[in-house]
Amino acid sequence: MTTDPRFARSADALARAVLELAAETPIEDIAVTDIARRAGVTRATFYNHANGPEELLARVLGAELDQVRQEFLDSVSSHLDDVEGAWRETAGLLMDHIDSHADVYRTGLSQTEAGRGSMLALLLANHIEGTLERYRQVIGAPEPKDDAERARARIAAAYLSHGVVGGYRAFLTGPEPRDRDLALDVIVGATPREWFATPTP
Repeated sequence: MTTDPRFARSADALARAVLELAAETPIEDIAVTDIARRAGVTRATFYNHANGPEELLARVLGAELDQVRQEFLDSVSSHLDDVEGAWRETAGLLMDHIDSHADVYRTGLSQTEAGRGSMLALLLANHIEGTLERYRQVIGAPEPKDDAERARARIAAAYLSHGVVGGYRAFLTGPEPRDRDLALDVIVGATPREWFATPTP
C-alpha cells in the first residue's frame, strides 16, 4: 500500500517535534498543541497519527527499540554456545539507542515534579520484558509447567527489566564524563547468571 506523501511528511514532522520537546520537558507535561505547533501541523493532523503525546513518543522510540530487539535476538541465536558473550556484545545496542536520544531519556526517566512515574521508564521496561520473553524462546527454554513457574518467570523478567532501566537512569544522570563501558559492565554483570544458561539437550 502506498503511503500518502502528505501523511508521511506530517509523520516525520511530528516525530521530530516530539523528540525535540521530550528532550526539554517530560512527555507527561507536553500537550498536543505544543507538538502540533512545533511540527507546523494542526491538532486534527496530530490526531490522525496518535491519540496523545505519550502514544506518539512511544511509537517513535518503539520503532527503534524493535530494531534493537531483533538485532539482539539474531545475535543470540547465532551464538548459542556463548550466550553470555553474545548478550554482553549486543547489550550496547540498547545503550546506543538511549545515547542517541540521551536528552529525551535523561529528561523522561527523571521523576516529574508532580511525583508521577515515568512513561519512558515503563516503555523501556516493557520493551525489555518482551525481549526477555522472546529470548527464552530463542535459546529453547522450556515453557513453564504451572502457574507457579509462570509467575516466577514473569517476576524474574520484571525484576531484571526494571533494574536495567534503573541502571540506564543512573548512567544518564551521572556526572560527565560518563563511562559507557563501565555502565555496560555493571548492567550485564548484575544480570542473574540463570539468564545465560541454555537448556541442555
